[in-house]
Amino acid sequence: MSQAETTAGASEITLREPGDDDVQECARICYQAFGQIDDHHRFPRDFPTVEFAAMVIGGWVQHPSVWGVLAERDGKILGSNYLDQRGPIAGVGPISVDPEAQNSGVGRRLMDAVIERGKDAPGGVRLLQDSFHMRSLCLYQSLGFNVTEPVVIMSGKPRGVPVDGVEVRSLEVGDIDACEALCKQVHGWERTGELRDAMQAFAPFVVVRDGGVAGYLTTATMWPMAHGVAATEADMEALLLGVAAQSEEPLSFLAPIRWELYRWALREGLRAVKPMNIMARGPYQEPRGAWFSNVLY
Repeated sequence: MSQAETTAGASEITLREPGDDDVQECARICYQAFGQIDDHHRFPRDFPTVEFAAMVIGGWVQHPSVWGVLAERDGKILGSNYLDQRGPIAGVGPISVDPEAQNSGVGRRLMDAVIERGKDAPGGVRLLQDSFHMRSLCLYQSLGFNVTEPVVIMSGKPRGVPVDGVEVRSLEVGDIDACEALCKQVHGWERTGELRDAMQAFAPFVVVRDGGVAGYLTTATMWPMAHGVAATEADMEALLLGVAAQSEEPLSFLAPIRWELYRWALREGLRAVKPMNIMARGPYQEPRGAWFSNVLY
């Protein structure tokens, strides 16, 4: 990527793709930038340690279907951003700017870069935004993103027990085609690349009704990586109850607050942790079924 320079305010900023040697500094910036915002608003940190941030960013830098960009001034890294290109919808993040370099045009440059990179994505570009962070909300809106769904992190062990007569089991390779078809039915697009990665990193589950897959989730205990779809709300509830019964960890997922899943989670005693927004630039189809988002969209 050419190192284009802009005009006043950001004239010294150059962009390039990150490498393995950049991971630790990008992780430090990510940890400090997210931590500053979360601490100010008294929410749990999305990146609780530098090591966790390094794990996430290192995974993105090394992933063949994720494109990264970092901003520098005089050889000093100022921030970085990433674009998940595993499917027809391009997902942005995490974007972070060193607190000492904020309000100087760095974030806009990083966002312009991923928008340009994702301009041909058939499903458009999407991201997840902290709804209480006015600066990022204004930036993304000015760049053509619209809020498509308010969501909230829900966490806890549900009161209910697994639904009688409904099978909830680990996802198998033979389920992938059915999961892809179900995701297209609900969202209009597939997320099969993410699902295949989840099979390597987590323990995805499916719910089976009348001999067929009626829902799946990548994980239900780590909200940044958790997305799920189901044919109906009842299928999604059965899926989550079944997973909760098979896990020692509490459920942790992003519930869309306009949908029944959010009210169900409240009735089950789960705690609302933090409000966020899904934002989209380009095509968007209102979901047709039950679903929850991950950190990308």
